[in-house]
Amino acid sequence: METELKKPDIDLSNVGWKKAFSIAVRMVVSALILYSIVSLIQWQNVLLAFQSADRRFILMAVFLLVFNLSVRTLKWHTMLRSVKESPTFTEAFGSVMLGISLGSFTPGELGDFAGRALHITDAKRSHLVGLTLLDKLQIFVVTSCAGGVSLTCLAFDNPYLCTFLSIVILLLSGVFMMRLEIIATLGQRLNTSFLKRPWLSRVLDGCQLLTPRQLLSTALYTLLFHGVLILQMYCLLNAFSTISFLHAFIGTSAMMFVKSLLPISIGDLGVREAGSIYFFSLYSISQAAALNASLMLFFINIFVPSLMGTYFIRHQQLSSFKFIQLWKK
Repeated sequence: METELKKPDIDLSNVGWKKAFSIAVRMVVSALILYSIVSLIQWQNVLLAFQSADRRFILMAVFLLVFNLSVRTLKWHTMLRSVKESPTFTEAFGSVMLGISLGSFTPGELGDFAGRALHITDAKRSHLVGLTLLDKLQIFVVTSCAGGVSLTCLAFDNPYLCTFLSIVILLLSGVFMMRLEIIATLGQRLNTSFLKRPWLSRVLDGCQLLTPRQLLSTALYTLLFHGVLILQMYCLLNAFSTISFLHAFIGTSAMMFVKSLLPISIGDLGVREAGSIYFFSLYSISQAAALNASLMLFFINIFVPSLMGTYFIRHQQLSSFKFIQLWKK
């Protein structure tokens, strides 16, 4: 009898310990994100750039952040409908923001996979990771397409050759975008034959959940997202110098393509700035203007959303047990 009475006390102590540990983990993760993001910013350069810039264009770029996040949320909400019966926009927004926050201080934004999966309930974590992978594949296809066309225009002076190569790139990218399940199929065969990892099989299953209509919708959202990024960079460049929208499109697309091929730095800092300086120098944009525009783009699209994303960490039970169970679900 005495032994039975002690069991609830033990359970309560375990619950209290787990809750305290969860709170401690959330505080550490939040502090790590804040410290990493703040330490990455060259505050003196940002302040000097802002003081010398045309602030109307900067405000326009900041305003476009609303469209940036809205497009990403709408796209993710469409994807979530393949794993949940009625996902809410609030849930999709929180998932995107937490993903941005956790991905901001990891090379290649790897933390984005865990962030998105942890915020969604009543869905298989492996499928959510697979959908996130599909999201990134679509972005990579669009970035590669726009970057390939831009590099073609920069590399060749012959307008007929540029037009021909651009059409080929567009057609191949369009076909590839609508048949991304081929990658998942090849991955499944490779996993079955050599790797034999059950969790990888479940992730690849998540890449194939979208219907053709959903795949088309998410592809259009990806194109719109790329367009918003171009508009933001166009505004920021014109805040420090003068450039046409066509040249801004070519330079930004080339920069983003090179950046996506080299996901080696935290927040893509360094690679993005170097690409910005090089490609926009071809259009007589000064190094200072290109660097300032690139830093402001990082500040607006990564720093600000990452700070907002820390709010959603408070609502996560980020215990070690939950991370262990991530793939089992």
